[in-house]
Amino acid sequence: MSNDTQYAYAAARVRAVERKLLDRSKIDRMVEAKTAEESLKVLLDADYGYSGGEVSDVFQYEMLLKEEHKKVYKLLKEIAPQPEVFDIFLINNDFHNTKVILKAEFLGQDFDELLTDTGSITAGRLKIMIKDRNMSEMPLIMQKAIEECIDTFNRTGDPQSIDLILDKASFQLMKETAQRSKIRFIIELVEILIDLANIKMFLRVKRLKKSWDFLSKVLIPGGRIDEKVFIEKLEGTLESFIDVLRYTSYGHFCEEGIENFKNTGSLTVFEKLSDNFMTSFVKKAKYIFLGIEPLVGYLIAKENEIKIARIIMVGKINNISNEIIRERLREAYV
Repeated sequence: MSNDTQYAYAAARVRAVERKLLDRSKIDRMVEAKTAEESLKVLLDADYGYSGGEVSDVFQYEMLLKEEHKKVYKLLKEIAPQPEVFDIFLINNDFHNTKVILKAEFLGQDFDELLTDTGSITAGRLKIMIKDRNMSEMPLIMQKAIEECIDTFNRTGDPQSIDLILDKASFQLMKETAQRSKIRFIIELVEILIDLANIKMFLRVKRLKKSWDFLSKVLIPGGRIDEKVFIEKLEGTLESFIDVLRYTSYGHFCEEGIENFKNTGSLTVFEKLSDNFMTSFVKKAKYIFLGIEPLVGYLIAKENEIKIARIIMVGKINNISNEIIRERLREAYV
């Protein structure tokens, strides 16, 4: 098949499976359900996971969500003309597993239950690589970050430094991989993710009253917002920071999110609004037929949907009110 024909076929497959995405009415059914079991049934009816009707215990919902996540990647890698592009969205999982493995080693504990099996490198293989210090088959950015973590912990004994080093390296690898793909939509997507991560980091650093030197070390290069903006506004007011963001594409939601952070000290609302912004960005993929955009749009939509399902299931199991559950929900793709 020609490249155009391959994309047309892949886009058609995605359009078909998009019909099974949870729309607002199904999400409402989950929220309004009287029991967690009724909410779970909505997911089973939407063909979640591989187990189907075999899942009966509501406490198996997390296994179901993980199965659905794996199923999405399996489908996209089967139908995509450039399947390797989707590894970019597994990089965060690789770095999550790296954090778990290193902290387990440094603290002499076993955190295997925290490992995820959805990564571009299997958790088992990654564990062996790090244990044997044989990391030559890893991306160079990842290898250097792990070496820096080991050196830093040996010098400081501070396991928290692992998060800072690996989070930064994770985004750097995503940006490098995106640029290598030469797909503008993917590059823009990663730049947005970097900006949103930097804004969150700026707010945390400001709240903790850390120095500009500390901020400059944790900021991630490669976003659309110049790093100098964050450094220059660290000593100023949050209002002056909002004023700068008004001239960016994030202005319309950042004001609300940062105002809420200022009043509550919590990033929950900002994170919700950030996720909604990402959903709005990828929705434009619906109108593209010969390209990877519809596939990426479906992937982001599905990951957002899984997040929505998790919020509802946790809320139902813990008897949280429907009103509070709704406040935490993200905007749906359909």
